[in-house]
Amino acid sequence: MFARKKIWIASGLLTGLALFAIPAYQPLKFHYAIWRIESAESREQERTACMLASRVGRVWEVNEIHPNEFGVLPSRVKPNTNDVVTEIEWWESAWWKPFGQPYRAYRVLLDPKNRDLLIARSK
Repeated sequence: MFARKKIWIASGLLTGLALFAIPAYQPLKFHYAIWRIESAESREQERTACMLASRVGRVWEVNEIHPNEFGVLPSRVKPNTNDVVTEIEWWESAWWKPFGQPYRAYRVLLDPKNRDLLIARSK
């Protein structure tokens, strides 16, 4: 009888952890993709990060932010004066939430062809 009680307690704890982990996974996958995009140092890393971005979720928008619009950028983005910043936006919501939340990554692309990897999937 004591072993059965241990099994029920362990099952309850694992179920509780699983229910806690499901909502936590959604933001983590986007934060990881944002980090990969914004920290890429070479063209190949940037290409891999863009492919990951298209797999993580549906890319909602890919925008270009020109120097006269740099006031809208978050403080973590530090472009040069003549750079065009690419904004990658996902709009995802979990099935238990009625409203979504945008996740955005900002990058001055080293290879403009990598932009096509993000746009091609949204057909």
